[in-house]
Amino acid sequence: MNIATVIGIISGLGILSFATYMSTDSIMAFVNFPGFSIVLGGTIAATFICYPLKEVLLVFKVFIAALQREELPTGNYIAELVFLAKKASAKGKIHLEKELSGIENYFLQDGLQMLVDGYGKEEIREIMDVRIQNTCEQEMATAGIVRTMARLAPAFGIIGTLIGLISMMQAMGGDIESIGPGMATALTTTLYGILLANMIFLPIAVKVENRINERVILMSVIRDGILYIREKTPAAIVLHKLKSYLPPRRWSSIKGRAWPGRHSNPRRHRQGGNRSDARHHSYNPAAGGKRGGLGHHICRYDDPIVVLFCPHRHHLNGG
Repeated sequence: MNIATVIGIISGLGILSFATYMSTDSIMAFVNFPGFSIVLGGTIAATFICYPLKEVLLVFKVFIAALQREELPTGNYIAELVFLAKKASAKGKIHLEKELSGIENYFLQDGLQMLVDGYGKEEIREIMDVRIQNTCEQEMATAGIVRTMARLAPAFGIIGTLIGLISMMQAMGGDIESIGPGMATALTTTLYGILLANMIFLPIAVKVENRINERVILMSVIRDGILYIREKTPAAIVLHKLKSYLPPRRWSSIKGRAWPGRHSNPRRHRQGGNRSDARHHSYNPAAGGKRGGLGHHICRYDDPIVVLFCPHRHHLNGG
C-alpha cells in the first residue's frame, strides 16, 4: 500500500473541508452535483474523443493501482542476477536453461534465453534496448492521457460556470435575492475543475511517470546483468556494478535467495503437480527471494497499466 498517496488524498480533502467549514455559514453552498457532473463527465467525454477507447479504459486502472507500494524490488532482482552469474561462472551459460521455467519475469527470461541460444553481446544489447525504449514510450503515453485530463478539467469547470451565469442572468428580471446564491453555485464548477486537475489528475500523472522511470531502471539492471553474465564477469563485480543503479539507502535491500535447503530449490517447488501451482510457488524476486504464495498474482503483458504500479510485478510487462 502506498501510504503517501492515501495520506495526501485524505489530508488534502480534510484541510479543504475544514477551511470550507470555517469560512462559510453553510457548507452546502459548496455542494453542486450538476456542476460536478459537468466537470467530470465533460472531462471523461473529451478524453474519449482524444484517445482510443482501450487506452482510456486502461487509465482508470491507474487510480486504483496508484495506491500500491512506492518502490519496485530492484534489489531482489540484483540478487537474482548475481546468483545467475555465479551459476554461469561455475557451470557455464548452457546450464542457465534449467532456470528459465522458474523465472516469471519475461524480460529476464528472454534475456537468459538469448544467452543460452548463443546471441552476441551487441545483438542482446540492441534487442533489450529496443524493448526498454518501446516500453517507456508506450507507458509515457498513458501518463500523457492523465495529463490531458488535468488540462481539460479546469476548462469544463469554466464551462459549468458559464452555464450557471447564463441561468442566473435569466433570473435577474425576477427575484434579485437569488443572484448571490446563483453566482456561488456557478463558481463551484470552476472550483471542482481546479481541484480535480491539481489534486487528482496531475499527481497521478506524476506518479505514473516516476514509476515508469523506476521501471526503466529495473529493466536496465536486468539488461546489464545479462550482458555481464555473457561476458563471464565475476559475481562480486556484477553485484557492485548493478548496485550503482540504486541509492546507498537501498543497498540493504539486495539479499540473496532464501532457499529452504540445498536439496530443495523453490524454483522447482510444485504443489498438486499442475502448472498453476508451480507458477505460484516458483521463485520470484518481487517477493523478497522467497517462495511466492497465492497472494503474489501474475501481471500479464496485456495489462500494462496495472503492471506499472503492481507490487507483484513478476514480469513487469517485459521488465
